[in-house]
Amino acid sequence: SNGGGIGTYWGGVRSIGEKVKGAGATSGIIPFIRVMDSLTLAISQGSLRRGSAAVYLDIHHPEIEEFLEIRKASGDFNRKSLNLHHGLNITDEFMTAVAEDREFGLKSPKTGEVLKTVSARKLWQKVLEIRLATGEPYLVFSDTVNRAMPRHQRDLGLKVSTSNLCSEIMLHTGRDHLGEDRTAVCCLSSINAEKYFEWKDDPRFIEDVMRFLDNVLEDFIQRAPASMAKAVYSAKRERSVGLGLMGFHSFLQELGVPFESAMAKSWNVKLFKHIRMGADAASVVLAEERGPCPDAEERGVKQRFSHKLAIAPTASISIICGGCSPCIEPIPANVFVHKTLSGSFTVKNVALQRILAEKGLDTDETWSSIIEHEGSV
Repeated sequence: SNGGGIGTYWGGVRSIGEKVKGAGATSGIIPFIRVMDSLTLAISQGSLRRGSAAVYLDIHHPEIEEFLEIRKASGDFNRKSLNLHHGLNITDEFMTAVAEDREFGLKSPKTGEVLKTVSARKLWQKVLEIRLATGEPYLVFSDTVNRAMPRHQRDLGLKVSTSNLCSEIMLHTGRDHLGEDRTAVCCLSSINAEKYFEWKDDPRFIEDVMRFLDNVLEDFIQRAPASMAKAVYSAKRERSVGLGLMGFHSFLQELGVPFESAMAKSWNVKLFKHIRMGADAASVVLAEERGPCPDAEERGVKQRFSHKLAIAPTASISIICGGCSPCIEPIPANVFVHKTLSGSFTVKNVALQRILAEKGLDTDETWSSIIEHEGSV
């Protein structure tokens, strides 16, 4: 209702037809996901920025095939959830089965028993076809994610089982090693790559941004309502933040570098190496100044933040920053209509507009021609 977004994990819910205590069988995950779909739609009404939610399921859940299609506007409408986003946890075991073209077992979340086997490759093909048709589900390679967790959190036995609304953060949720429940918190900021040459030589820039994020996190901890106790606990324990990047394609266009070129890859590595080094150094500086986060301190590690980087979508803030390209994504077209809840407006490629102006061609006629030729100049 505050215009935020959440990610939820459904892999622990028994599949349709599994026995329950006494008589009867479960109705599975789909009806309950639909309840969440209706709830999300209901609490969103009247808000300028609507609330939103994503649901995540393991690839080995017995209802995975129907879950894949919950956003397709065909079939039984009572088993669709068109207002939710959805994602999959993909395991190494599944990808190995795909590579070897083997059968793959779908297991009961309750007992671990294999209830059904499917062709791993056909299931993977279905995932890819639905992604092509709808843009989803999100894919979280869960084993890779858990191997990449900070060492001090792995040593504490923490595990990632789901992601957030936009799938850019991978944090522990659920019961932790102390028996307390955590709700992961997403505290994000993004640096504008368009201004790289303005901030790259400032040794304090990344540290200042990380300090700002730490302050935002502390403000949330101090002022959050009692209903967010699990989120506050998570923020206190791990103090995870997510520093990201936006304007990457705009930056490349300013330099005249093609998006898919080797030079673009080189700039990609250079930018994120710079951000990573700055964020790591800031975490140590702030740990010395303000103290390490409890998760790190428990393992004798001097880190203020458990997680430091995240690539957020930045669809809204990139507009505020002068219309730079969102996130690390390419600009969708040289001219297009951007629709928001505040209204629709035309967005022009700023780099192209500058070149046209230099040549005296920044006119309505030129832009009409570009639209007529589907973006081609």
